[in-house]
Amino acid sequence: MTTAADITKQLASLVSFPTVSAVSNLELIKYVEDQAAPFGGRVRRFPNAEGSKANVLISIGPDAPGGIIFSGHTDVVPTEGQAWSGDPWMLREANGRLIGRGATDMKGFLACCLAAAPGIAQKKLKKPVHLAFSYDEEVGCTGVGSMAEWVGQSDLKPRLAVIGEATSMDMIAAHKGGLIGWCRVKGKPGHSSQPDRYVNAVMAAGDMIAEINRIREDMRNGPQFEGLDPPYSTISVNVIKGGLHGNIVAENCDFFWEMRIIPGESEMAVFERMQRFAVEKLNPAMQAIDPASGVFFDVQARIPGLKPNDDPILDAELLKLLGRSEPRYVSYGTEAGIFQIAGVPSVVIGPGDIADAHQPDESIAISELEKCIAFLDQLGDTCC
Repeated sequence: MTTAADITKQLASLVSFPTVSAVSNLELIKYVEDQAAPFGGRVRRFPNAEGSKANVLISIGPDAPGGIIFSGHTDVVPTEGQAWSGDPWMLREANGRLIGRGATDMKGFLACCLAAAPGIAQKKLKKPVHLAFSYDEEVGCTGVGSMAEWVGQSDLKPRLAVIGEATSMDMIAAHKGGLIGWCRVKGKPGHSSQPDRYVNAVMAAGDMIAEINRIREDMRNGPQFEGLDPPYSTISVNVIKGGLHGNIVAENCDFFWEMRIIPGESEMAVFERMQRFAVEKLNPAMQAIDPASGVFFDVQARIPGLKPNDDPILDAELLKLLGRSEPRYVSYGTEAGIFQIAGVPSVVIGPGDIADAHQPDESIAISELEKCIAFLDQLGDTCC
């Protein structure tokens, strides 16, 4: 039987790897693979192009279609600038909680998977259980795609993927998708006493932001998805920088935009509206003065939304195991939509409160981890 001590030991090991998104996760991946060896886990790596990071898929039980994926990301956010009361990379316990970077988001879930895996491997499995650990979730869910796509094209055909982001062990059946990136405006600098001879990048950026604000208003009055908060799509500009001096027409201005789109709506349709406004309304006047000027977009990441699975029997099974009567919907994104697009029915269920993620002295209740272990073990029974 898996104990709290087993989970704590695994979490202490995982936290000790400072896998912020800017660095390699390969040492942690090697640790995970070593943990899988004693119970015969079959290992498949999915490295990035540089070979500096990797996803890993650990398969337990028969090499057969069906079964379940337990999935989570290995990267964490940085700790610089935060007021930690101790070493963030050394797990410690206080008041029934385990403290360390990633304890909630989401090494706590990974620790539960690793702690539960030996016991699951001892069951008389008729369907496999897979552990799918990814990289670069924190920078826009950009790493997991190669693994999810391979799973979708393989003969595995899992019945379900459980993405273990912190939900306080509620079942998240739907969430918004997202598209994020930079708008980079190139102007022509000159003395501000003759502004019409030049191209002001800051003012062109202001026109583009005004259009984004019009899109925002249309979203508020557009399609709704009840259960989400807010129930409509959103778009916002949260960072802007540009210009050099008060008496120089600005040559450059960059701003960061993000959109969160309700399930069933297209983020690319919104993006195309932004592009059309730039191409048709802004660029012609700018380029009449300087052909090198203009408004350009740099997409950083696309996070698919998660739609409810059209499988009431599966939903009922999961809710019964969790002791819940209905699922929840959330406005933040996860890797679940990527697995769903690959053809794997997906939900988000994991230990801890998302409010504790990314915080100084990030922590998770031991009782939450124990609930998660019990849930994973029961899911393992469904594969027997």
